[in-house]
Amino acid sequence: MSEMWINMGPQHPMTHGLWNLRVRIDGELVLDVDPEMGYLHRGIEKISEDRHYNEVITLMDRTCYVAGFAWEHLYIIAAEQALHLRPPERAEYLRVLCEEFQRIASHLMWYAAFVQDIGLMSPFLYGMRDRDLVLDLFQSYTGARMTYEYMRVGGVRSDVPPGFTDQARKVLDWLLPRFDEYDQLCLGSEIFHKRCDNLGLLKANDCVAHGVTGPMIRSAGVKRDLRKDRPYSVYSQLDFDVALADSADVTGRYLVRMEEMRQSVRILRQVVDWLDRHPGPVVADQLPRWLGAPYAPVGKEGYLLKRNYPKGLGFSAVEEPHGEAQAYVVNEGGEHPYRVKFRSPVYANLAAARQYLVGYRVADIPPIMGSVDVCVGEVDR
Repeated sequence: MSEMWINMGPQHPMTHGLWNLRVRIDGELVLDVDPEMGYLHRGIEKISEDRHYNEVITLMDRTCYVAGFAWEHLYIIAAEQALHLRPPERAEYLRVLCEEFQRIASHLMWYAAFVQDIGLMSPFLYGMRDRDLVLDLFQSYTGARMTYEYMRVGGVRSDVPPGFTDQARKVLDWLLPRFDEYDQLCLGSEIFHKRCDNLGLLKANDCVAHGVTGPMIRSAGVKRDLRKDRPYSVYSQLDFDVALADSADVTGRYLVRMEEMRQSVRILRQVVDWLDRHPGPVVADQLPRWLGAPYAPVGKEGYLLKRNYPKGLGFSAVEEPHGEAQAYVVNEGGEHPYRVKFRSPVYANLAAARQYLVGYRVADIPPIMGSVDVCVGEVDR
């Protein structure tokens, strides 16, 4: 019998993180796969229930190490609903600024890793070079390049520094022609098409059946984007298009992510123009003391008085770079969330691996899985 099971992981160049793909093969043909997850589980949801609302933000940056701002935004929206708080409009625009620059940085990280998997080295160097420009912007107003801890319940930690919008425009002006350059390097490469065309097919019906979202479902021709379908923050006030492809393969996922970066540039130009025209506060007033308010009631002996705040539930869903992420926060009137629950888009995308890997060759697995864009931190949490 020539069939056998092999392990691709948990330490393997294909995995781009700590997870294992068990593959049943007959020679080079993939007969079955079994993704094994859980190596990176840190109990983030349970830890969140023992921290103040703003302390949870530290964990969000570490949930997905290439999409920290998106996860901060996801949690913040749900927490503000649960606490009955509304942030200032300028804070909302700053959050969108963060999220869309994060989308570009995440896709550039994906691009650099993906093209290296299929044997293209120069595009890897270009992608990492351009991602550094975005990380420099993050550092200029958060002080960090990956773990920002910038957003706050009720707003953001601080405004952007003077001159930031001009620097942001320079980065956007630089990036847009680079995306065309990436297309020349990839779509003009015979290697790229041989490794990517008609591989990893996942049609629209299968995407829906397995809860697959983000660039994967949009590459199958489904016009599904929460920023349009269920607008949050100030996305309803911004003009952009949903990136689509219809091939439902690795090449289609590449095309969708490239177009998403172009649309993010389009969004960001509108945001920085708005920020220049509308100064204002970046954090809500009338916050409880434990959320950063300057005053709180003090008892006769000098201790802060405990107050019963209104209870509430919060649910949010955002279009993070990998797909639809969801958060559920329960407020029972205390200084800590009573319950926190997250839905990772990559978990669903990865769980459907049998649908887009079986029937291909072992050598096809790296480009196919690379097109999925796996972030194990948010899968295991």
